[in-house]
Amino acid sequence: MSNRHKYYFPQLDSIRGLSFLAVYCFHAFHPQFGSSFWGSMFNYFYQNLVLSIDVFFILSAFLLTWLGINEYKAKGNFSFVNYFIRRALRIWPLYFLLMLFAFVIVPFASSYFNVQVTLPPAYYYLFFISNFYLEGHVYFLRFLWTLSVEEQFYLLWGICLLLFQKRLMICVALLAALSFYYTVYAIYNNVHHDFNTLTYLFDFAVGIWAAILMHKQNRVTAFFKSMGKRKNLVFFLSLPLFFILNFCFYYFAPTSFSPWVDLLGRYLFIIFTGLLIIEQMVNENSLLRLKTQKFLIYTGKISYGLYCFHGIVLTFGIIILQKLDIEMPIVLRGVIFLIINYLVSAISYSFIEKPFLRLKNKVRRI
Repeated sequence: MSNRHKYYFPQLDSIRGLSFLAVYCFHAFHPQFGSSFWGSMFNYFYQNLVLSIDVFFILSAFLLTWLGINEYKAKGNFSFVNYFIRRALRIWPLYFLLMLFAFVIVPFASSYFNVQVTLPPAYYYLFFISNFYLEGHVYFLRFLWTLSVEEQFYLLWGICLLLFQKRLMICVALLAALSFYYTVYAIYNNVHHDFNTLTYLFDFAVGIWAAILMHKQNRVTAFFKSMGKRKNLVFFLSLPLFFILNFCFYYFAPTSFSPWVDLLGRYLFIIFTGLLIIEQMVNENSLLRLKTQKFLIYTGKISYGLYCFHGIVLTFGIIILQKLDIEMPIVLRGVIFLIINYLVSAISYSFIEKPFLRLKNKVRRI
């Protein structure tokens, strides 16, 4: 088995694929459930689809830590330069192609067709700090704030992997504590924090924690490895059951409690996702066989393009339909746009991303 395949886990691509589909549904469909108890519950579950973005962060931290620890064990050291080159080869080619589209082609096209477009200062996106730009701007760019958060984390965690290989659990504790402190501070003082990197350090900490547990093969991994079908079912049902209970508290408690209920729900979802990664990695008898789901695996493989392009497809798809005076049910429109997004992303993966992925695999040390 080649090193490339040794460190590839299809079940994680399935998780990533599911997360993209949830994010897409959140952005493409805006159902009205009404204000009844059941309508409010469905709306609560729908609004929490946005937590799928946290899954991307957790997966990134898990994989980077898993590879970083393996590199240190195999080579006796960790190369920050090699690590950052590989990250750049994965993210930058498609990202900066989108920047060319957004800041060169779109202004030219908007001027030619006399359509007003609001663009942010380019440096926020060129230097991966767009998550700190809170002013309204063109819709398809707004989704890319997550890539700024990722890039900022890559830099921070690369330094940690270089300097603190034997103190990674301390790093996990510090990241989680800092994130928790900042988030509590922001909620208490009504500070906007939805796009702040500090908010998501907890996600990264859980992903790192899961990778460390996988390497140590401790009681947690042993528990999931030997998990029977009954316990496995209880594990999978625990998440929806918790969200139902959390909704009830959310629904009946005073409004002032809502941000704290949301925070509790988010943190428990993040921890569950970290445990799900471990479960899928070690439990050969899992009821959820994600490593055999070809459609989800492929979706996960091309999910970077799917995520980057879905804002463009939704934005310009709606504009074109409006210009052509075409009306269609929102569900049908969403499905058509999703199919188009898959086609665009498949082309991007084959002709833009893959050449750089091959180069990325050549420069990896393990």
